[in-house]
Amino acid sequence: MEAGSYLLIERGMTVRGTDGDLGSVVEVVADEGVDVFRGIVLGHGLFSAKRGFVHADRVVRVEQNVVHVSLSKTEADQLPSPLTGGQAYEGRDIKP
Repeated sequence: MEAGSYLLIERGMTVRGTDGDLGSVVEVVADEGVDVFRGIVLGHGLFSAKRGFVHADRVVRVEQNVVHVSLSKTEADQLPSPLTGGQAYEGRDIKP
């Protein structure tokens, strides 16, 4: 993904995987001070109640209110919780 293009990602955008829509963006995780995109928090399942952290290297492109990721629906169901996703949240700034 192009540098800075994560700035186009907004809460509520559709997240589309390799086999269809996965859910929507709940949060964008980035360190904007040094222009480092860490990933997104995906909301999926009933009422987007299930949350998973999608690392930046799985985000392929952003276009027309859709965030394309290199994940299947099965992989999305196995994503780590954003609160237990390891290094993902260290030093983060969350774009509202």
